[in-house]
Amino acid sequence: TPHRLRHSFATEMLRLGVSLPALMQLLGHKDIRMTLRYVEVTQQDLQREFHQARQNAGHSHRLPALAFPKDIPDAGLPAICQALESTRHLLEMYRRQLRDENGRRTLRRLDKRLRAVASQLQRIHIEEERRKNGDGLAS
Repeated sequence: TPHRLRHSFATEMLRLGVSLPALMQLLGHKDIRMTLRYVEVTQQDLQREFHQARQNAGHSHRLPALAFPKDIPDAGLPAICQALESTRHLLEMYRRQLRDENGRRTLRRLDKRLRAVASQLQRIHIEEERRKNGDGLAS
């Protein structure tokens, strides 16, 4: 019947990517609930939409690749400190992309921890330099 064709049309349009508000307008409905009566959503439709949403979520939050400078000759403390600074910078760039406030707060806490680690490493480096130069013999 022609009325049954409206149901098939609505379902097919939704599967082709037409949004519900647009479909509501196409069908001439004043209430979205009426449009929902016309649409048949199967388990396969739900799975497809779920997987597509997961794929899209992964694309919106990418960390840029961490680039280590090529001019650092060894993996000593200066190189580690520089890598920590690069990591903190990338973390901050990523944090600014996030819309989720809980995630942003977690990343701020991680940055605080990394800053503390960098500070401790800097102290160790200073002590090593003093020992090398003979300044820390009395300790």
